[in-house]
Amino acid sequence: MTKKILNKGDWFLVEIIEICEPANADIKNPERRATTWGNYILINAKTPSEAFDKAVKIGKAGSYSFKSHEEKMKWKFAGIGDLLPIYEDIEDGAEILWKDYGNIQAKRVTKIVQTKKSY
Repeated sequence: MTKKILNKGDWFLVEIIEICEPANADIKNPERRATTWGNYILINAKTPSEAFDKAVKIGKAGSYSFKSHEEKMKWKFAGIGDLLPIYEDIEDGAEILWKDYGNIQAKRVTKIVQTKKSY
């Protein structure tokens, strides 16, 4: 029997953006560079606004400081990227995300496709 989460339009895929940088980084400098991650999480909420608020809470809870090579670092929540509704029931093989590559040449398609070995 396949496990299934019935979706009543109340599931969202939300991207939490996090950055890692030295604790003493000049946060007023928009040209500074930092390691940046986009972590996708599932959120169960009645509205996109509620999903956004829940994701912000989760993102902020993941912030922390640590020491690396004698330098104090901070891993912090930067904000929300994508917030996408999931339309299907969640089960093995369900489509939860898609990307429109547009009308492109066949040779471009071969550059997008990955082999099992690349993972």
